[in-house]
Amino acid sequence: MMRTKSSTDIQRSNKQGYYILDAGSKVVSKAIKATTYNVAIGVVLLIITLVLAIKIKILFFLLPISLYLISQVFLLNNHLKYVRDQQVWFHPQTKEVVVEWLSGRQVRFNLERDVQQIKSVQSVQKNNGVLFGYHELILAQGSIYIPYLMEESPLNNSFFAELKTKGLEKPKTSLFPSI
Repeated sequence: MMRTKSSTDIQRSNKQGYYILDAGSKVVSKAIKATTYNVAIGVVLLIITLVLAIKIKILFFLLPISLYLISQVFLLNNHLKYVRDQQVWFHPQTKEVVVEWLSGRQVRFNLERDVQQIKSVQSVQKNNGVLFGYHELILAQGSIYIPYLMEESPLNNSFFAELKTKGLEKPKTSLFPSI
C-alpha cells in the first residue's frame, strides 16, 4: 500500500510477487480533465477564428492551433486504449515482466536480459500538465509499448527506475506520439 498526498493507492499484487503496473484512476481522470479542457479551448478558438476570420483574414493563423488542441482527444483515446487493453505485471526481485492483453496474448521477458533496446517517444510539450508519450521495449518477440500515463502513477516507480537504469535513449519528440 502506498500513501499519496490526497488518498491511499493500493498496489495490487498476486501471490507470486508480481505487481501490476496501473495508471491509476487519479492519473487517468487528470489526463481526461486536462484533455477535455484543451479540446474545449480548441473548439472555442475554432469558432472565434471562423467567425472573426471572415472580416480579419490574419486570424487564420489560429486555425492550426485550434485543430491541434481538438486533436488531443484522439491522442488521449489512443493512449487510454493501451492502458486499458494490456496489463503489465512486474516482479521487482527477479526483474521478470509479464504483459497480458485482453485478446489473450501474453509475453514474458526479463527486464535485464531480454530487452534489446528501449526507445521513447514523447509529445513536443505538456498540455495542462499531461505529457503524452510512450516507451517502446524492443524484444526478440517484438515490441511492447508502455504509455507515459503509467509512469505518472507513483506506484510504478520501481519499474520505471529499472527502465532508466537499463539505459533509455534520449526521447524523440513528435507532435502526435500515437502508439
